[in-house]
Amino acid sequence: MPALAAQQTLPTAAALSAAQPNRSARAFARVVRALAHLGADAEHQVADIARVAGLRPGHASRLLLTAVEEHFAEHGGRYGTYRLTRDATALFGPARARPGTPAITEALHRLHQETGLAVAWHEPGWRPGTGLYLDLVDLVCHQPALRADAAQQHPDLSRTAAGRIALVYLPTQVASTADGRPLYLPEYLAHAITGSKVAASRTASTRSLSTPVHRGDTLIATLTATGTLADFADPLTVQEHAVLLRRAAARSSLSRTSELRQTA
Repeated sequence: MPALAAQQTLPTAAALSAAQPNRSARAFARVVRALAHLGADAEHQVADIARVAGLRPGHASRLLLTAVEEHFAEHGGRYGTYRLTRDATALFGPARARPGTPAITEALHRLHQETGLAVAWHEPGWRPGTGLYLDLVDLVCHQPALRADAAQQHPDLSRTAAGRIALVYLPTQVASTADGRPLYLPEYLAHAITGSKVAASRTASTRSLSTPVHRGDTLIATLTATGTLADFADPLTVQEHAVLLRRAAARSSLSRTSELRQTA
């Protein structure tokens, strides 16, 4: 009887074979989700990815190689690092660094209503091992196809409108790589941005405009509007978008200053 009872509680061979792929699929999903959680716009060490995914480093490393083969991940610039591909970022949606304040959310929704474009708020920072980066704090985008471009998460800051604003308006000590190498734009482009207070970038299907949000002389954020190429086909419409963008940044700066005074 004990043998029969034990026999009845053991899973069948079919159940075991079905459970193994499920475990592998879940582990793969955890690794990709960990990359998104750590920051879709940056590269991360295997040990950090494994820790967030709750897996052994060796197991996570094998899954990451599979993710590279399937174009969910790619190798980073540093040895042993990985980051999400652009396609995978679009599937997971942009990863926000932290919740935005009510004032930021209100500013974005108002700008979205005025322009009909996807709008985003980024705040710059500098960290060891990364250098200059832009945190996505808030995003208003009702078109899934625009989300990846609206998030402005390209690893090369000089390729995005928000990144170009950061490179132009931040001091050289902050606008640098982790090893202190300065990041900068060509002089003609930097001059054009400071003259208009608007930076532009484009992909094959979208265009973005970004403007600085200042407190005094200090850049505290970038405000970006992104749309399809058709949204920017008319030069007069582009000028109107730029005016509304700068106006929203000015309102946000005043609101942010008011908030700081109230909490002081």
